[in-house]
Amino acid sequence: MTIRSVAAGPVLPPVTTAVLPPVPTAVPAAYLDSPDSIAEHTTADGLRVAAVRRPSVPVVELRLAVPLGGVDDDHAATAEVLAAVLLGSTARGTRADLEAALGLLGGSLKASVTPERLTVQGAVTAEGLAPALELLGATLADPRRPPDEVLTHRTLLGHRLRAYRAQPGVVAREAMLEHCFPGHPLAREVPTPEAVAAVEDARVEALHARALLPSGSRLLLVGDLDPMSAVAVAEHALRTWRGQGEAARMPRLPAPVPGVAVVSRPGSRQVQVCLLAPVPDAEDPKHPAVRLAHLVLAASFGSRLTERLRERDGLTYRVRSRITDHPERSLLAVDFDTRPGQLGVALAALREELDGFATDNPPSDEEITAARGYAVGSVTVLSATQNGTANLLNALPPETVLGNRLPEQLRRIARTGDEEVRAAARDLAAADFAGIVLTAPSGTEQAAREVEAAGFRPPGR
Repeated sequence: MTIRSVAAGPVLPPVTTAVLPPVPTAVPAAYLDSPDSIAEHTTADGLRVAAVRRPSVPVVELRLAVPLGGVDDDHAATAEVLAAVLLGSTARGTRADLEAALGLLGGSLKASVTPERLTVQGAVTAEGLAPALELLGATLADPRRPPDEVLTHRTLLGHRLRAYRAQPGVVAREAMLEHCFPGHPLAREVPTPEAVAAVEDARVEALHARALLPSGSRLLLVGDLDPMSAVAVAEHALRTWRGQGEAARMPRLPAPVPGVAVVSRPGSRQVQVCLLAPVPDAEDPKHPAVRLAHLVLAASFGSRLTERLRERDGLTYRVRSRITDHPERSLLAVDFDTRPGQLGVALAALREELDGFATDNPPSDEEITAARGYAVGSVTVLSATQNGTANLLNALPPETVLGNRLPEQLRRIARTGDEEVRAAARDLAAADFAGIVLTAPSGTEQAAREVEAAGFRPPGR
């Protein structure tokens, strides 16, 4: 994309960018510096088990990640129902029996699902780890669930989905995914209530038996444990969980369809803007520089877009930005809402900030130092706790060798130079953004003109 400035009315005073104070960057010794504080093992059934010693309190955090990619139209709905009933009644007892047994062990578990994976997460006392894993193994090994339980949770899920899908932000994200990734499972991340209502217990049982497989999955344990002993306990406790084949990964995410489309939504009072751009993936040497440039641009409370769109110009209440990592592709996502009459000004301000990134206002030394401290400090603070360490490591793909992954992330950020960050900023500014502008039917033509006037390419050009 050709970078060009956009005229946006009278000349305004320069923006004073707030620089975040640095975050302490001391790295906790436990796990990060101790080679015997983590053990990793792949069982005979292909399950990767990783145990990390974090002895702050006598608790163990548990994260089970099962790749659950599927391309069928009904996959998302069936997977949602499966997650809802997974930790429920089996031949060994009812849902209430399972919850009571976990409660006596000082623990709890819950299941959730995305287009990429099904996750079981929770915590249990260190002494209760072995029996809790036995209970989990029993639920994973038995795909049968009572039809009345499937019906109950299918109905409850349908009610929740109706309320969730009525939110403007959810509608906008769905429209963005459908535009950017047509036909890909990610575009169906939230099933419709009608699709969920059509899910029968036989389909849930079939998906469980076919897709919830140990091979390709990962069990992560973080807490007050001996890593080698915990791995052995987990392998024994989950011995009954078996299956043929390997858990299916979500298909590789293609590059988003370029262009910013205007989408009509009757009844819309606000205009929702959702934009995506591909960035170097997590394994690319440029990735740390992109994350630091992203912090300066949009990802923190004191970022340039927040300062400009919210604090200075009052165009939105919140600007959200994040970098998400998917199979072989990372994406920068920026979204905000604004009033219909201010869309053109908001898009022009966004383009002006992007252009400044590439030309006369690149990230300053102070901004980069603050972003580096924030990035390192965030990982450091999270990895100092059992729950935080478990969440950081669980976010990595199940096939990842964890080892010294967190300290290596910190080292990569620390050694990323200022000029590398500025080069990444220029790349972000030049990105060919895809996405949507969601507005009322009466505003679509005007919105399309404002999108193009702000320098964002319409679809098909």
